[in-house]
Amino acid sequence: MHALVKHAPNLRDGQLFAHDTIYNNPNSVFLFAEQPTNERILDTMRFNFNNYGKPIKNKTFAEYTCRDGGASVFLIIQNDTIIYEHYNGWLNKSDNVNIFSVSKSITALLCGIAVKEGKIHSIDDYVTDYIPELCTADKHFKRLKIRHLLNMQAGLKFKENYSNPFCSMALLYFGHDMIRQIKKLKFKSEPGIQYEYNSMTIAILSYVLERATGKKYAQYLSEKLWKPLGMETLATVTLDSKKNRNAKSYGGINTNAHDLAKIGRLVLNKGNWEGKQIVDSAWVEQIYVPAIKDNNNNYSLGWYNFTTSKTIYAHGLFGQCIVVYPKYNIVAVRLGENKWNEYEVLVRNIIDQIENGKH
Repeated sequence: MHALVKHAPNLRDGQLFAHDTIYNNPNSVFLFAEQPTNERILDTMRFNFNNYGKPIKNKTFAEYTCRDGGASVFLIIQNDTIIYEHYNGWLNKSDNVNIFSVSKSITALLCGIAVKEGKIHSIDDYVTDYIPELCTADKHFKRLKIRHLLNMQAGLKFKENYSNPFCSMALLYFGHDMIRQIKKLKFKSEPGIQYEYNSMTIAILSYVLERATGKKYAQYLSEKLWKPLGMETLATVTLDSKKNRNAKSYGGINTNAHDLAKIGRLVLNKGNWEGKQIVDSAWVEQIYVPAIKDNNNNYSLGWYNFTTSKTIYAHGLFGQCIVVYPKYNIVAVRLGENKWNEYEVLVRNIIDQIENGKH
């Protein structure tokens, strides 16, 4: 239990745990265009911000977003062109860091690809169709559907808390046998009844994916996203142990802002990449529709959404995020050590101010 007591999650966890490599294709790399530095108005434009009710006036975007004091990167892309890019502290363009729960949104896209390919027949399939040994575990597994995993409606008895070294989340993240933990799971409610966010749902989903595709998580991610999207660098996904090698699909992908923005671009373009339909457009369109109408978290197929502005985002510990704002063809990525703001809201508000000022 020493690791549980002495270590807290951080951006460099990829160096701490065993990992699998997510290979790119170095001979086929996609690069975003770059707006000339002297035309990047976000570098110098000053704003008045409202940070959790506290006004902060006359600050540039960088001055405001770097107030957390930690290493960070903020990247904003419009029409496939980088209009803002800022690094703070030790982070630089080539650094791969842990994106934490943004990994969940990527895993959910992989599920969409597996459905498109027919590897998974339907998200209304039962988990036990792919993992039959769970039939002898808690009886609720027989009623647990893939849809419930994607929409955080599994009904699991699971506490999403890293700070207690003996709780289920810490055991999942720092433990050495994810499958064993899955088989011991209990439920506190019927699957499909209510939303409750937890990482175990996506851990189970990646277990289903590996069974359905016959491939390890990192291999499938490499083949279906990292290579087709022209990622600039290799990525990694941390594992529960060298022995068991189960991927932390829920919070263990390590990559950089530029490559993560390509995930956002894929979603912005409704699953299409340079003319090739990688994820069905219908799957992406469903991300914008909350799974439960009375759910204040507005979660669907592994992504959060703002229904009014039609903005969707992936969100992780310490404020890691991908923001997709179709109204203005925006993709934004923020990675960092500390969370200072609701960055998905901040991006939308700042872009609205800029675009409204053009008219």
